[in-house]
Amino acid sequence: MKNKWNELKDRVKENFKNNKIVIIALLAIWIFAVIFTLFFYKDTLGKISTGNEFSDNVVELCEDTRVDQILPSIEGSDAIAIKFATYARKNNGSFDIEVQGVKSGTVYAQKTIKANSLQDNAFLTVALNQKLDPNTDPQIRVLLNSQSDLGQGAGVYYSNLKAYEGSTLKINDEIQEGDLSLRFMNENDDLKLFYQIVITWVIVTFTFIVLLILLVKPRYEVLFTVIAICFGLTLWLIITPMSVPDETIHYEYSLQLSNKLMGSKDHLMIDDEYLNYGAMAGHLNISAAYERFIQKINRPLRLDNVESRMAFDIDESYHICFVPQALGITLGRLLKLNMLRTFYLGRLFNLAFYVICVYLAIKKTPVHKLLFGILATLPIFMQQAASFSYDCYINGLTFVIIAFLMKWMFSDEPITRKEFVFVFIVNLLIAPIKVVYGLFSFLYWFVPEHRFGSKKNKIIAILVVTAPAMYELTVLLFPLIFRIVRKIFENLFMRPVNAETLYSMTMKLPLTLEGETYTFADVMYDPLFAIEIILRTIRYNLKTWFYGSFGRALSGNTLILPTTIVHMLLGLLVCASLREEEHMEPVIFRVVVLLLCVFGGLMMVGGMLISWTEVDQEVIEDFGGPMIQGIQGRYFSPFLPYLFPILSNKKIKISKKFDQYMLFAFVVLVFEVVVYVLSYTFMN
Repeated sequence: MKNKWNELKDRVKENFKNNKIVIIALLAIWIFAVIFTLFFYKDTLGKISTGNEFSDNVVELCEDTRVDQILPSIEGSDAIAIKFATYARKNNGSFDIEVQGVKSGTVYAQKTIKANSLQDNAFLTVALNQKLDPNTDPQIRVLLNSQSDLGQGAGVYYSNLKAYEGSTLKINDEIQEGDLSLRFMNENDDLKLFYQIVITWVIVTFTFIVLLILLVKPRYEVLFTVIAICFGLTLWLIITPMSVPDETIHYEYSLQLSNKLMGSKDHLMIDDEYLNYGAMAGHLNISAAYERFIQKINRPLRLDNVESRMAFDIDESYHICFVPQALGITLGRLLKLNMLRTFYLGRLFNLAFYVICVYLAIKKTPVHKLLFGILATLPIFMQQAASFSYDCYINGLTFVIIAFLMKWMFSDEPITRKEFVFVFIVNLLIAPIKVVYGLFSFLYWFVPEHRFGSKKNKIIAILVVTAPAMYELTVLLFPLIFRIVRKIFENLFMRPVNAETLYSMTMKLPLTLEGETYTFADVMYDPLFAIEIILRTIRYNLKTWFYGSFGRALSGNTLILPTTIVHMLLGLLVCASLREEEHMEPVIFRVVVLLLCVFGGLMMVGGMLISWTEVDQEVIEDFGGPMIQGIQGRYFSPFLPYLFPILSNKKIKISKKFDQYMLFAFVVLVFEVVVYVLSYTFMN
């Protein structure tokens, strides 16, 4: 142990001696980034917001628009936040914000904002030069004016209902029924303490990671395990309970599996204590959840023996993917922990499962270690891992599958029986949950024949490995093919053709669609129209899905990261993909990967077509026809470890010497994400 410690000290000294200037410069950049970021968000961090929760309407701020809001001031407020829209376009104009006291005439804030600096559907914080005092100014006036041309200005949100007593909202001197989507920011001792503890943890742990990168340069499986633990634990705490998509459902599934593990007679029944979701808004990160954490985390368990029936039944879902969460919950219940502690323990076990998968994957793969490490610790992957989501299970096993695929393709180490059984079990575990992700097991056919000793051994081995995916694909496709053939036969030979049928076939919208949800029967009735819906959906959503796949939208898809951070993460992934490697996948492998991703994406879109396509007249008017709803970018996240490696080529290569710079940039970006999540939550 002493020798290892001495070796570590010698390595640190040697690295510092050889790269003194670079290390000092990067540490200075890190310190500056931390200070600048905290200063930039100082008006929201550690505070609580109160105000209008509704954003029903939006009006564009252009040269002919003037917004005048009068509302009661809230004592102690030192900032206000107003929600703006960019209309998902690049705007070139600007607008002025002025906050003044109605009684005293005091100007509390005066600011000019460039429209291209705004985030879409996000709050902009405006600091006040002094705290509001209702005795001095019972009311304040917020004025918005713009010099932008029509179609180049930002939009401001307002509600249909009054949010403030005695308020008045005028748009171009016309009185409105509601108020601006505006919130007051106030200091809060409890939240300030929570913020100080969290940000201290983040600064200390992330600084430790920076020092590891610059001075120690550990193996990538060690480094990214540390990053996954630090970033994961941070999101584990600051992404509030029930905010991750479908976390309420997954939490109840885990509770039910815990009931089964504990021998409960009725797995759907649980004490009311564990179903207390108060102050935990579904799909929204809100500061009230931080307050509840502070106030309730140490509260003793209070089982009142009043049991409630859970709303979602795990028997309708795949059980295995909830085992880690259920084990955490079971341990919490055995230790008689309260609801919050039990909840976070379930999250913690899910995170531990993912971290183990990341460590194993990066350790085993002989190529793309840097790329896989950055991918595995992206915000979207870590958020899902630090929650009750079964995406953690899918993503973790995906990295393990591709890591062993790379090992079998490029490593000279023999494939042991133990390793083969392990790979088979991993493929067996992932195939039933969503057959789309199991499709990639067919890439094992690219493992060279000599790795198995003979062509016969290879065929047998790969057939075994791909058997789970083939079985699930058969179970899914055969009934579908049968239904398609039967429907075609009925349409051609058994269904009488009458005037109504001929008329409906000429209509743009099938008769069965009007006012209903799209069904498989509608697909068979007019397949060309179904294809039209799919293409329209892809055309309007492809960009959103792509950015969402690596974490633009966190929490319940409501926490939209700044575009700058998203583009930097994308650029970093491209650079990591172009890093020089000892081995390179063959062209045919890349083509098959691309085809599998396209086919898998179409399977997901097609599946949602007959389950999430409501014929909404408003959607039809906005987009020219029905659209498939319910598809989220994170559904495509497991494709990323397969897609990004195909960017590597012989002509454009980035030297391994730049690894530490890419890693450093990644840590800085992750820090920015954490602070932005905190700022967003305190503002809600």
